[in-house]
Amino acid sequence: MTQNTTWNNVFTDEKNAIEAFKKLRIKEGIACKKCGHTKHYWLAGKSQFQCHSCKFRTTLRSGTVLEGSKLPISYFFIAWSLLLKNNNRVTIEEFQKQTQHKYYEPLWEYLHKIKSHFKSEELSKMEGDFIEVTNPFRTTNN
Repeated sequence: MTQNTTWNNVFTDEKNAIEAFKKLRIKEGIACKKCGHTKHYWLAGKSQFQCHSCKFRTTLRSGTVLEGSKLPISYFFIAWSLLLKNNNRVTIEEFQKQTQHKYYEPLWEYLHKIKSHFKSEELSKMEGDFIEVTNPFRTTNN
């Protein structure tokens, strides 16, 4: 990672986080839960993907590590950046400080889920994917 990137401020805006997560989903590919087709398009009005074949809709979080979570998507990118910055190690206290979330318990579960997901990923692939999907939203110190 480049030294001049301000990682802690990548996603203070939930709208940017949603766009980056959508980009990540498209990059990884979406398979329809109903028919298995892999061609989808984005329904902006519904904020969902729709299968080109059967018209079944898939939410942004469905089938991902964030499925079932009510926490902001920006927290995913905050956790991801902290994990990359700290070589796959981050404490719940640091995560809570960065998100400024009031309650410990939902953050613990969320961070545990994300850490487990990333344990199976190669660090260089994680970093490459992070840079690719966040590049349009990153800020740099000049």
